[in-house]
Amino acid sequence: MSEGIPAITQEKVDALLVGLRELRKVIAGKQQVITPLEVDLARAYDEYQAAVGRLRRHAAWLETEIADVCARLEGIDEDQEDHPGREEDKFIRDPEAIEKDQLLEHLFRVLDPDIDDEDAELLSHLHGLCREPTVGLAEVLEQVPWGTVWTARSSQEDLTAQHRRLTVWRKALAQHLEDLSHTAELLKQDPRYALWRRRQKGRDAWHAFLDQAAAELRAQNQALEAELEGLRQQLARRIAYP
Repeated sequence: MSEGIPAITQEKVDALLVGLRELRKVIAGKQQVITPLEVDLARAYDEYQAAVGRLRRHAAWLETEIADVCARLEGIDEDQEDHPGREEDKFIRDPEAIEKDQLLEHLFRVLDPDIDDEDAELLSHLHGLCREPTVGLAEVLEQVPWGTVWTARSSQEDLTAQHRRLTVWRKALAQHLEDLSHTAELLKQDPRYALWRRRQKGRDAWHAFLDQAAAELRAQNQALEAELEGLRQQLARRIAYP
C-alpha cells in the first residue's frame, strides 16, 4: 500500500453499502412521484389532442394557405432556401458500456443461474438491459434487488476492488438522482403540466375546458376560412384583370 493512501477496510465497504442502500431508497421515492406524473401528463395531453387536435391541424393548414395566397398577391415567389437539416449529435455512452460489462462480470460471478431460477431470470433481464446502448448503468442498477449482487465480494475481488466497484455504482446512482431531481422540475415547466392541472379540477371542469377550447378553435377556423376565401377571390380578380 502506497504511503499516504488510507487502507480500505471492511468497515469502509460496509459504510459504502449503507450509503448505497439509502441512495436507492431516495431514487425509488423520486421515481414514485415522477413516473405517475409522466403518465398523467401524457394522458391529459392525449385527451386534449382528441378534443382539439383535428381543429388545430386545420387551423395550421388554413394559415399556410393564407400565407401562400398573400405571397402570390404580392407577386413574390420566394425560393425557399435549402437549409440542410443539422445532423443530430450522436453521443455513444461507451464509458458506461465498460462499466456495464464489469457489472455483468460481477453478476456471473456472484449469481448461480444454473441452480437458482430467480438468479437465472434476473441475470437474463439484466443482461438484456446491459446490452441496450440507451440504458445507463444507474438504470440497470435500479433493477437489481438489494441482496447478494450488492453485498457479495466475488472471488476475483479483494476489499479494494470491491470498494472501487461500489464507488463507481454510487457515483452513477448519485448522478441519476440529480437527473431525476431536474426531471421533476422540468415536468412542472412542461406545456402539458398546465393541462394536467386543469384535469385535476375534476371531470366536469375538464370536459368543460375541452369543449370551450374546441369551440374557440372552431370560431377561429371559421374566421380563417372567411379570410382565405376573400383572398382567393381577390387573387382570382387580379389574375383575370392584371
